[in-house]
Amino acid sequence: MTTQVRIEVSRKVFPASVNGLPLTVLAGLSLTLDAGEFVCLVGPSGCGKSTLLNIVAGLDRSFEGSVEFGDSAEPHRVGHVFQEPRLLPWRTVRQNIELALTAEDADADLVDHLLDVMELSAFQHQYPERLSLGMSRRVALVRAFAIKPTLLIMDEPFVSLDAPIARRIREQLVRVWHERPHTVLFVTHDLREAIALADRLAFLCAPPARVVAEVQVDLPRDDRGRESAIEAFRKRLIADHPDVARLV
Repeated sequence: MTTQVRIEVSRKVFPASVNGLPLTVLAGLSLTLDAGEFVCLVGPSGCGKSTLLNIVAGLDRSFEGSVEFGDSAEPHRVGHVFQEPRLLPWRTVRQNIELALTAEDADADLVDHLLDVMELSAFQHQYPERLSLGMSRRVALVRAFAIKPTLLIMDEPFVSLDAPIARRIREQLVRVWHERPHTVLFVTHDLREAIALADRLAFLCAPPARVVAEVQVDLPRDDRGRESAIEAFRKRLIADHPDVARLV
């Protein structure tokens, strides 16, 4: 099940910054994610992207505003993929995935399929210490999709990976997303990565951050694997939205 998500943050303040004064991180921010839409948040380091994800996930409630999930009467579940895979070292790959599932939601066939798509079937009984960083992040992706979330939030999950590995995992992510559409909010500082993945880009300015531009990615999905097509779109985007250049 997917859902529309409506985000309004009138104000988010950190009580004290490095100079001892309160810091307004987000202000006047408004963003709506349509059901089944893949939205990438792009902005400079420190602009509040991760803070916004924590608010949307319900991990940070000390803000002025609201986060509404479609029909508020319906239950919703948020899946998370962080920069660090956060796997328990004393559990195998499959055990780490199954630990996130309730007895009612356990779907062995789905887990088997996700492991297969992510090329992890042969490693499902290995422990995390035997995995590369890229493999560990693929496990985290499987775990997030396995809970069948209504919203999937991803905080720079491919940062620090070699380019070919990151590209391969992005392809696997998109394949799973196409098979089982989820509403996705994905944070990245890499504009090319955002173009390769997103239906829509939302650009945040420096604090107090708000959404200052939204761009529909009309690049056909079949062209997303070509660096030349992504670069051509990036150049056109910056030409059409010159203020975006300083945000990436």
